[in-house]
Amino acid sequence: MRKPDSENLSEDISAAASWVENGLKSISMRQDSISRLPSLALYSLESGGKRIRPFLVRSACTAVGGDPDSSLKAACAVEMIHTYSLIHDDLPAMDDDDLRRGKPALHIKSCEKQALLAGDLLLIEAFGELLDTPLGPGRVALMVKRLARAAGPGYLVGGQYMDMYHSSDAGAEWIHTMILGKTAAMIRVSLELGACAGGADDDVLEAISIEGDKLGFLFQLTDDILDQCGSAEEMGKEVSKDTDRGKRNPVSIMGLDEAAAKADGMASDIAARLMDIRGNWEKVAALALYLPLRRK
Repeated sequence: MRKPDSENLSEDISAAASWVENGLKSISMRQDSISRLPSLALYSLESGGKRIRPFLVRSACTAVGGDPDSSLKAACAVEMIHTYSLIHDDLPAMDDDDLRRGKPALHIKSCEKQALLAGDLLLIEAFGELLDTPLGPGRVALMVKRLARAAGPGYLVGGQYMDMYHSSDAGAEWIHTMILGKTAAMIRVSLELGACAGGADDDVLEAISIEGDKLGFLFQLTDDILDQCGSAEEMGKEVSKDTDRGKRNPVSIMGLDEAAAKADGMASDIAARLMDIRGNWEKVAALALYLPLRRK
């Protein structure tokens, strides 16, 4: 197994962020609006963030030998859906957070009704952007189908529902299913869309889908660890709220030490398996190894 090169990871993530932010400057919802709703959606969409999902889209496309620009619309789409989910998550009816990415959440900046509609707009427009992908109709249809499934009731929305309504004795299997929905699905589909745009065959697509779920679980696991031991300044949002509300997550089941050990083990396993997939998956493997070390 080749060893992933982690030295340039920060530069690669920054390059992907600049790339997708340039793409977001030309999304169609900026044009011909009859209301100020797009400007509200753009407040959240342009509020920064790590842009990890676009990084994964771009990295997967290049990993299979594709032109990264063929995956730009997909990268914009996943970031739009991710942002919509954050806007809705922050609403008082859901997680009730006033801070997002170090700035006032959208419903604090405007109001709850406008934030709700701005999130709806981003979700709808994301699919319009993806449909403009400059590839054949069959491949674009496959990408749209995968994104719709990942964002739907079996994954993102279903996972959010589970997170909001859970029993106090929810166990490890329940938590695993919830995380595969609310977090891992959008990590996984980012890799799938990039690989699809790059022309990956079914075997590669299946392999990257499996590792994408694991990477998404690892991402949430490290987020839950940081929620316990990180600061609001580092995270750009309030911390320890899940614990205060009695929400169940891997850390509440295992404890910090065991959760950290699990994160280290998962990172090494995911990186090793990624490096065995046909193509050049070094950038994604480097991200997996970095996740247990992150502070924000």
